[in-house]
Amino acid sequence: MALVIHFFRKNNLEKLDFSKVLEYFENQPNFKIYYVSDYVEIAYEDREFSFKYRYLITKQNRVPKIYELSPMYTNINFLLEMPVLIPSFLAKEILTITQKLCKIFELSIYHDSFEDVQNFNLVDVLVLFENVRSSYIADYGLQNKITYDNEKLNIICKYQRSVDSLSEHYQNNVDVNYCTPIISEDAGLSGISYTWKFGNPTVFPPYVDFFFVEIENETLLLKREDFYRILSKYFTEIKTFLPDLYVIKGKQAKSVKKELKKLRKHHLNIGNFTRLRLCDVIEE
Repeated sequence: MALVIHFFRKNNLEKLDFSKVLEYFENQPNFKIYYVSDYVEIAYEDREFSFKYRYLITKQNRVPKIYELSPMYTNINFLLEMPVLIPSFLAKEILTITQKLCKIFELSIYHDSFEDVQNFNLVDVLVLFENVRSSYIADYGLQNKITYDNEKLNIICKYQRSVDSLSEHYQNNVDVNYCTPIISEDAGLSGISYTWKFGNPTVFPPYVDFFFVEIENETLLLKREDFYRILSKYFTEIKTFLPDLYVIKGKQAKSVKKELKKLRKHHLNIGNFTRLRLCDVIEE
């Protein structure tokens, strides 16, 4: 399911030069342009969240009820397709890029739910996104997605976006890994997980529910409360960036080896679990 936003332009403006639009996207990170017989695809691939969305320049009109819209605007056969079953954090990022695009190229927008073409307003389009998402979930369910606390998910997403900058901050001397949602239908559990190579200096993300602890040829799985109760005395809180963010540095990381026996006592045997992408987690 995708939210489709069509772009229009006022008739009193010069014809849009799509070569400039393509040049703009060529200079933006993570966008790739593909030329297909019926359209040009401007695709964004997100490494941190493992999802894609795209803009399309089409040969044919794809706007329903095109003749009922104001003659002041021209449909330029340019549109955005974005998934709806994603966190609002990602939706805001996509629509912020779209807002900038509309400003640079003097574009207006239309969605099937609008009465007519209108100027882009970020708040209004975010509300549209959330309404479309809620309606889709009500009709078709979560489609193998999981839900999470709104504020916590937003902070986890900010962490996921900051992995590279945190690595640079610690001059790559500390592991900074991505969060991974997991679900076990056998145990009726789901949440955000993080993998730690036991004994390595590491940053621990906010609000993680489960920790995979890799120890040579074995991997332990612990609940957050057990993990922190045993090991938090070795951690230092990073207070200036995000809440509930900790780091274990070199000397302390070596000292945790004596806690291995305690960790093993709290290993979870939850049966089969599935790893999801962070884009598969949606606000409650």
